[in-house]
Parts: sequence; C-alpha cells; structure tokens
Amino acid sequence: MQRKVKHVKTSYYFPKSLKAAERRSGANTPPRVSSSSWSHACPFPRGRRPLTLASWESLGPRRRPAVSRGPSCDDSKGFGVGELVWGKIRGFSWWPGVVVTWRATGRRRATHGMRWLRWFGDGKFSEVSADKLDSITAFPKYFSQASYTKLASYRRAVFQALEVAGARAGRAFPPGEQGAGEDPTKPMLEWAKGGFLPEGSEGLRPVATSAESGDLAPPVLDMGLSEYFPLAKRQKPSPGKTKAAEEEARSRGQRSCPRGQFCLACGKTKVVTFHPLFEGGLCVKCKNVYLEISYMYDDDGYQSYCTVCCGGREVLLCGNTNCCRCFCIDCLDVLVGAGVSASARALDPWHCYVCQPSQSSAALRCRPDWSQKLQEFFASDHDPDFEPPMTYPAVPAEQRKPIRVLSLFDGIATGYLVLKDLGFKVDQYIASEICEDSISVGVVRHEGKIQYVHDVRNITRKNIEEWGPFDLVIGGSPCNDLSIVNPARKGLYEGTGRLFFEFYRLLSVARPKPGDQRPFFWLFENVVAMGVNDKRDISRFLECNPVMIDAIEVSAAHRARYFWGNLPGMNRIFGFPVHYTDVSNMGRGARQRLLGRSWSVPVIRHLFAPLKDYFACE
Repeated sequence: MQRKVKHVKTSYYFPKSLKAAERRSGANTPPRVSSSSWSHACPFPRGRRPLTLASWESLGPRRRPAVSRGPSCDDSKGFGVGELVWGKIRGFSWWPGVVVTWRATGRRRATHGMRWLRWFGDGKFSEVSADKLDSITAFPKYFSQASYTKLASYRRAVFQALEVAGARAGRAFPPGEQGAGEDPTKPMLEWAKGGFLPEGSEGLRPVATSAESGDLAPPVLDMGLSEYFPLAKRQKPSPGKTKAAEEEARSRGQRSCPRGQFCLACGKTKVVTFHPLFEGGLCVKCKNVYLEISYMYDDDGYQSYCTVCCGGREVLLCGNTNCCRCFCIDCLDVLVGAGVSASARALDPWHCYVCQPSQSSAALRCRPDWSQKLQEFFASDHDPDFEPPMTYPAVPAEQRKPIRVLSLFDGIATGYLVLKDLGFKVDQYIASEICEDSISVGVVRHEGKIQYVHDVRNITRKNIEEWGPFDLVIGGSPCNDLSIVNPARKGLYEGTGRLFFEFYRLLSVARPKPGDQRPFFWLFENVVAMGVNDKRDISRFLECNPVMIDAIEVSAAHRARYFWGNLPGMNRIFGFPVHYTDVSNMGRGARQRLLGRSWSVPVIRHLFAPLKDYFACE
C-alpha cells in the first residue's frame, strides 16, 4: 500500500493526498493533484528563476516534450495533449496553460467534454471544460495588458507560455540588456500579438512522440517563483554542488550548534523567534512565511505546506484521522535522520511528530506546550507601541440597557444570531450588506428584526448620527484581495481591500464623543493568510494588535482568523480540548466546508459572551 503523500509547490506542483477511503481500501493509487477552482492561484516559494530558452535548447531532442498532435478525447472538441491554450475557470480571468494527459495528473480521466490543464506560472492542474478553452494563437483576444502590468504572476505565466511557444517554433529571443529600461519580453509579445508568424499555429504544435507519457519539458515544470510566498527549503544549488551534498552540509551545520540557535526551516543561524511547534527557532524571513502560510489548508483538509518549514517539495500526511498536519521529506531526512522519509512511506498509518512526540529526534523535538506556544507565536508579532484598549467597568444589572449594533459587511447575520443565542436584548441591529441572497437569509430567519441599509460606501456621518448611538460595531471586509491564496490579489489599497478603510471610517464616526464614558465595543475580522505588511497596516490604523483564533478549537473546521477589537478578554484561550468537535468520524474535507464563508458562530459566541456584563439580557 502506498503511503499518503502529496507534492507541494517548491519546484513543480501541488498534487493532493490520497483520500482516506482509498487508503483504507488498499488501492495502490498514485498521488492526487489539485483540481480546485483556484488551481492556478496557489502560492509557491521564492528564490528560483524561470528556465531560459538556452537551457531549454540544451536539453536536446531526447528531453523534449513527449506529447501528441491530435486530441486524445472522443468528443471532437479538439485541444489535444500538449496544445498550448488559454483557459478559463469560474472566478478567474483567462490564463495560459497546456493540455496534459490524465496520467500526468496522477488522477482519473477527464470527464466527457473536459480537458486536464496545467497552468503556466505555478504548474497546478485543473479539469476545464473544452468550451472554456481557446488556442494560444488567440493571444490578442485574451491577453490582458492591465494584468500584465500589475501582476507578477501573470507576467510569469505569459513569459513561460511564450518561451515554450518560441522553442517549438524555433524562435530565439535575445535576452534583455540590463539597465536598458526596456521589457525583455517585448519581442515575445510582439511576435504573439502578430499571430506567431511565419508559421502561425502550425509552428506551435507539440512534438509527436508518446501521447501517453504526459511528460512536459522543464519550462512547464520549472515554474517561476512568487515574491510573496514561502522560501524554498534551500537556496538553488550552485552548478557544482549536488543536492545530497547541500543537505549534508546543512545537517552538519545544524548539529554543530545548540538547538534553538538555528532556523528549523532554512538552517540559518540568525534566529529572531521560536518555532511554535518544535524546539528551535525561525529566522525573520521564515517567521513571516510561517505567519502567512501556516493556516492554509487544501480542500482535502490537510495543511498546504510542511508543518516545520511551511514549504517542501513533497510531504507525508499524518494518518491520524483527527490530524491535518504534513511533513516534507527534506525536514524528515535532514532533521530526523537520513532515510527516515523512505521508512515513513512504508508505514500505514504513519503518525506525525505532533501526534507521537516520542518519535522526535534531537534536532526535531515537539514542544509539550505547543498549543500555547502557537498562540504566543502569533501574539508575538505585535507592535509594542499600541496602548491597551480602554477597559470599562461592568454595568450594574439594573442599569443595563438593550444593545444597539452596527454590522458592516453583515453576511448572513451571524452577529445577530449569536447575540440572540446568548440572550441579549437587541434594541437595534443595523446591517450593511449588498448580497441579496444573504439579505434574504437574514430577513427570513430573523423575521424582519434586522434593518438593512445600503452599500457601506454610501453610508454617511449623518446616517450614523440618525441611527445611533451604537454600543457595538462589527465587521469583516472581503478578503479576496488580501488573502495570499489569490495570485491576482490587489492588496489593502486596491480592489476590495480598500473596503477596510470604509470600516475604519464608520468606526471613527460611531465612536463616543470625548467625555462620553459609556461602554463602546468594536470588532474587525479578516483572514490569517494575508501578507504580513497588510496585517501591520491594518493594526496601525486600528491602533491595536489582533488576536488569532482558529475555529477548530470550538467547531468542526479549521478557520483561522485575525480579530482586532476591544472586547473584554479577547486574548483568552478557548477552554476546550484539542479536537473537541471531532465526532462521527467526520472527514477533513467535510469539516473544512462546514463553515463556508460565514463567521464561525462558536468563535463569535466566545468573543461576545463577556458583553453580558454590560447589556441587558432576556
């Protein structure tokens, strides 16, 4: 039986793990790959350069792509294995890719009318409808100059697609001169916009050798690396240095200094903080990567990256039903011992070093208090200049009044649901929401007791004065342009990221005037998987540090979020044991999908409960 293994995007791509049912059935199935709707949106480490045309040519004819000319499907829709195409999946713009055989994905055959694509730029796989494909020769139609100008990931994908096209057509493009101030890919773009002349589509056909292999040349596999995502475990080896020699040198360097004085993720000795799960430290770069990446989970419920280094080429998945952690083969072989990853593959189930700390080695030893250390790790990334929020004395029971709430980006009225569930008397609940479906849920479920208002951007100071005063302001702006899982994210200052400033504006208006000592509380929520700089900018505007809360502590799914606010006791740790809600053998995927896009009700209950000392209850 094959171990549960998945590859992660260090040099190639991110296949998914074997499903638990397949593992239990004993099926000797190859590793799965991702087919999620954001397949070309996954992060990958920094530090490598795209393969050049010269290195492509140096491969020689025996290393060229082994793909077929014609379509491999019987639906007569075209787009055979190896063809360069533009593809479209829901929620994303047109993106260049290459059609691959299902064997290259390690998964099932594509369904009728569908094709397996590997996206340029990150090497992820997606199953795409043939109706949502077009030839790469339709370059002028689908190429976006705006995306090319703004997005490094899009530039990289286009460069790789045109590099492969140029190699097939026999076109050599001179490298750009440093300091010339001109885009070195300009000749490529002009050639593509001109129709790939002189041969056009004929010159872009794949080499006809073996359609079954599905192998692709390194320009497709050796993907460029994003400046926003985790570092590779080791720097790219020099030409005369083998991978084994580099690992041996790193291992020697680590064993020569005490544990805690080297970075567990990269081996550097400039440690700035502790590793939250294992005895040891992290350097500043790996610390930032860990803050951004450690709470990213794939659709199968497992972590996207190695628990130790938040990177890795290939990872082993823990066989414990209630564990979602994975460990890369490099960390096992370097930190635990040479050949450990091979031994672990033979075990079924294999339990990780968090579930069974006794397996740990001298260099990789699990902390007995890792749960508390994980909280401390996220709490340590704070700006010390912020003053503690104002605390309000509890209001005597006879003086407590019903609560008045302003909810921005309200969604499906989770805030109102929790307040009523806790027994609060709600005098007024003003909700700003633009999604009609969400509004319908709130109206039906709460019998019209919520007052819905227009777009948050249209709410004025006069509106706040008319509706107020408010005792509680809550909100969580859309995370699409903040989450690092979106390669097309625009950050805090563009797109939907700017909606944070609408929350900040209305919060400032709703605050009590100077001299008014009435209790006033607020809460802002967003994803943990955001850039470190975006998080710090939000903290500077709100003048407080966030607390990180993962819904797994009190619910059935991993849903780590940052919360900024002044609610009493926000930083207290949940009083539930680990995996408290793992019941009925619920699968990881089911737990991950349970909460959807709404706020986690148990988490909000945890945060709102202390307000019972200030406002009237039924």
